This record gives sequence, structure tokens and C-alpha cells, in this order.
Amino acid sequence: MEYLDMIAKLGIGNAHPGGFAETVKQLERHPLPSGSRILEIGCGTGRTACYLAAMGHDVTGVDIRPDMIAKARRRAEADGAAARFETGDATALPFPDDAFDAVLAESVTVFVDAAAALREYRRVLRTGGTLYDREMVRRRAIGEDAHMEIVRFYGVRELWDAGTWTVALRNAGFERASVEGPFPFPEGKGEPLEYPDRSQQIDAGALTDPGIWDISRKYEAIMESHRRSLGHILAIGTK
Repeated sequence: MEYLDMIAKLGIGNAHPGGFAETVKQLERHPLPSGSRILEIGCGTGRTACYLAAMGHDVTGVDIRPDMIAKARRRAEADGAAARFETGDATALPFPDDAFDAVLAESVTVFVDAAAALREYRRVLRTGGTLYDREMVRRRAIGEDAHMEIVRFYGVRELWDAGTWTVALRNAGFERASVEGPFPFPEGKGEPLEYPDRSQQIDAGALTDPGIWDISRKYEAIMESHRRSLGHILAIGTK
């Protein structure tokens, strides 16, 4: 079992850096115009997409994992959220050019060919549209062994620093590129109590699966060992 398998089986909707609390803060700092056409890349179980739909936006979520999309659709039905969900690859999005006012991604681009994904995000944005991409980064230099340990555990391609993200946005053709952060990971475990996920869908038997607990222990060990070296950024690019 891999890290993303654990997330899918447990139906976790806040595995991205900073959790759902950071999603809420981001939308407060960067409010989207009413009725925006939004694409969420790597939507997972649909928590952010449904939250955006409840705010009145026209939301589409895409994820490469059919099991995640199935859970996202069930969440939308349970929440009464008018969000749409499709299976798709971040590096080959199944949407036409200039289709969205905003593209959101939360801990997605590090798992794929980032350069190809950023070009796709820009392609589906309308002129003047904006990308908001929150990803894990290195806050300081780390040794090769530590870097490989982190990369292998999460299954990410590589671990950039904040400056590299700015360059990547510009290389992808964004007219304006900026990066907020890096921010440290929050201390403690779990989501703040004010943001419970009442629509979380846990697979039958997942909580007694030894593989789940093995991955969970490895995650805690990684974070304990490397918390000071890791953090997250919000990469913002305007087409």
C-alpha cells in the first residue's frame, strides 16, 4: 500500500498542506468572483469542490483515481452540492482551452510532471484567469538521503523550493507569477475542531487494515523527522 492508497481508503478530504483550514484561509485571502467557473485539479473526495459549489460557484473537479471520483460524487449528493466530477489526468485535462475562470490545486502538481501540468492549467484558463496551487516544498536545504526518503514515501516526482515554483510558473507561460510562503506545517495532529468532515467516507475494513496503520506510522515518522525542513507554498499564476 502507498500513501495515496491510504488517503483514498480513508476518504480523507484534508490531506493537502495545512488541511481544510488552510483552504478556508486561502479563499478568504483570495476571494473568487461570484459565480466563477472553477476547475479543481486532483479533487480527491470532493471536499473543497463541494465547499466552493456551496458558495455559488460553477465547479468541476477532476481526479485520476476513479475511487476518489466515486466518493466525490457521493459527497456532492449527500451535501446537496451542484459540483461535477470527472476522471482525468492533470497533464492531459479533458477540457477545452479557455474554459475556466480559476484553477485550484491542493497537493497535486508535485505528484505528476509539474511542467506539463502547469501548461495544462494555463491552457484551460481564460485570459486573465488565475491558478492557485498549494504544494509541499523544501523550506531549507536537506541531504540527499532525506530528500529521497520523503520523495519515495509520498510518491512525488521531486521536492522544489519556493523559488523554483516561481520559475516554473513563468516557464509555463503565466503572465504574472508569485509565491506566498513557504509556510511551516501546522503543529499537532489532525484538523482543527471547527472543520469536521461530516461527509468522510471510510472503506469497510480500512480502520483494521494493518497496511493503513503501517503507512500512518511512516507518515508520522517522516513529519517528526523533517518538519523543520518541509513546508508549503501557494503558487499563483495569472494567464
